[in-house]
Amino acid sequence: MSSRNYGLVIVTIAYHSSHALELLSRDLSCQNEHPTRWVIVNNSPNSSEPIQLHTPFPTLVIAGEEGSGFAEGCNLALDYLLNDLWDGWVWLLNPDITLQKSTILNSLRISLASCPENVLVGTAVFDCIGNLEKSAGWIDPGLDFRRRRINHESLSTYKNQLLPLDWVSGCSMLLSPGCLLEKPRFEESLPLYYEDMDFCIRLARKNSKVLWMPSISVGHQNGQGSLTSPNRRLRLSSCSYIRFLQRHRPGIVLILRTFRILILALVRLPVTPARSISVFHGCFQAFLNPLD
Repeated sequence: MSSRNYGLVIVTIAYHSSHALELLSRDLSCQNEHPTRWVIVNNSPNSSEPIQLHTPFPTLVIAGEEGSGFAEGCNLALDYLLNDLWDGWVWLLNPDITLQKSTILNSLRISLASCPENVLVGTAVFDCIGNLEKSAGWIDPGLDFRRRRINHESLSTYKNQLLPLDWVSGCSMLLSPGCLLEKPRFEESLPLYYEDMDFCIRLARKNSKVLWMPSISVGHQNGQGSLTSPNRRLRLSSCSYIRFLQRHRPGIVLILRTFRILILALVRLPVTPARSISVFHGCFQAFLNPLD
């Protein structure tokens, strides 16, 4: 246990995220214990200003492919770190995360010392008005497979413990790539959302544990991390949702959930045609090129 590397590299995937990165940079710089390195993947290298941050720790900006998603950005960063022989922890942090205490990285290092090696860890995430986000949970049978998620009762019950579950959000996820039983890869065919849930499920099948660490908490300015049009976001998220169902849920759940999405989009078509067309487009894209 003593030979393990408890150093921490932070990985952030950016897409038109300059303002959010500036705020996160400020929070990280104010920590009483700094990360080993901050790796930022810029997925808008051609359509945004160069990312220029001044931090008291090494910060590297990697140019991703224009318009790429979270999964592609994570894979690019993880490949870089594995090729660089990094054998410590990696903390995936959204650009719109805030660190409200200056001792978080120190507390995190201490908490990770008690974690198993082959593990994925999520932290408590609070929204901008102080409510606990349901950013981790379980996968159940049936149509409401995502219904059971962490809540304030979970927070109070497991305050100083690790809670086993099925998935944690990629907005604040920790892993030690060198300790996983296979090379960690996010599914790049899930263009927006569900890539973190898919990642957790697949690694759990390879005997990785998925744990929630409520003793560590971050803030989340949801939706402020990247500038993406609502209709594009809806198209990509609809595609991701259908493809997630294709891979992980029974056929009847896929059929009923798809039917519900399409009916709702059809009903709303006269009022919000652009939004409905985005949903149709995303669903069509998912069925035209389905996941196995």
